[in-house]
Amino acid sequence: MSVIPALIVGVISLQYSSHALDTLALKQATTLQKINANQTTQHFIDIQNNIESLADSLSLLIEKQGLETAIVDVDPYGQSLFSRYIERNNYDDLFLLDLEGYCFYSVTQQAGCQTNLVSGRYKDSGLGEVVQKTIAHSRYHMSDVTSLSASNTAPEAFIAAPVSVQGDVVVILAMQLSAASMGHITSERSGMGNIGKADQLGALATASVLKTTTLTMATIGIVVVALLAFIFADIITKPMHLLASVIRKIERTGDLSIRYPDFTRDETGQTGHALNSLLESQQKAIEQIHLLMGAIAVGDFTARIKTASQGDLGHLEQTINQSVSTLELAVQEITRMAWVMSEGDLTQVTRNDLEGEFDNIALALKCVSISVEGIVDDVRAIAEDMKQRGEAVGISTKHAIELNNLMKFFSTNAQDPSSVKAKQMLQSEEIKRLVSDLNG
Repeated sequence: MSVIPALIVGVISLQYSSHALDTLALKQATTLQKINANQTTQHFIDIQNNIESLADSLSLLIEKQGLETAIVDVDPYGQSLFSRYIERNNYDDLFLLDLEGYCFYSVTQQAGCQTNLVSGRYKDSGLGEVVQKTIAHSRYHMSDVTSLSASNTAPEAFIAAPVSVQGDVVVILAMQLSAASMGHITSERSGMGNIGKADQLGALATASVLKTTTLTMATIGIVVVALLAFIFADIITKPMHLLASVIRKIERTGDLSIRYPDFTRDETGQTGHALNSLLESQQKAIEQIHLLMGAIAVGDFTARIKTASQGDLGHLEQTINQSVSTLELAVQEITRMAWVMSEGDLTQVTRNDLEGEFDNIALALKCVSISVEGIVDDVRAIAEDMKQRGEAVGISTKHAIELNNLMKFFSTNAQDPSSVKAKQMLQSEEIKRLVSDLNG
């Protein structure tokens, strides 16, 4: 998730940076072209000024000395005025032509010398073109870059200007500029500062380096982010796996004493702490239930669950306590009924509304009480009848005494259910023996 935004930002930044550098390179190239164009224009303006200045100087020289003297006059080093001029100004040659186009002088004595540039074989050359235009218009002209002859393939350019004496054109002055002589224009750096072809190439190189650097950094960033993602994923998932393992172990074994061992302060640690609290509360509740069931098993119905759990566990504890309370009341009532019946009081009934099997037990006790009460009534009747018969037939004194005691027992039992003597007689076999003697 972090790689995708980084890539988007990197690509956008790379595009904007590359566009900015390309724009800068284009502006520098445009500026270079403008400067070169301006310098070229200025160079040819200087060339025009130079040849026109030379034409003016030659016009004065012709007025003072004549043309022949100007041509043949040399300095102590053997150089003429024209040879010195082309050497200093980096021209290839200088020509003098008459108004008919005939070239009568050349510093280097080229092929065009001693020919007519208007009607001769070089009339279609660059030199012939510029000479013809100058003669026709009596002003400065410059030809395109071309060759003087088919045998000479080197590119050249020619300029020409009229030489006037007292307002009349007397001669045509022409000069030859080679491509080598014009090459210094494009290499001229004055006034350009740091702008130029090298700067354009530098800008393009900078753009290329920027792209390469950005792609390299993006690749490194992706690798680093991927490694960090794996490291942090392991740091995050390891506690989660431990928590899941603890939960699976509890599910498999049912052992609520198992605890999550990591207590870090992060979200996983908080979850583990909450799980431990839940297990502890459930374990305490189940322990209370075990203690209660153990007490019930040994006949102690007074025990209760004392933990205050919440939710479903709390409802379960409340239901168990209510069940034990109901069981305690039922057992107490059944015990009371049994003790009362054991003491001879057969007239008691249950005082609580019992349900289920406890109600069946109470009903069975009531039935026993009714049965025993019927038996007692029958025995009382038999005893009364025997007493009357004994008086009539004369029963032995011993039997009469026993019969009298039996009558007293039933009479006392009816009036005093708590009599200890009645309880003892019910527990003995004397009644059975007496009844057997009487029947015998």
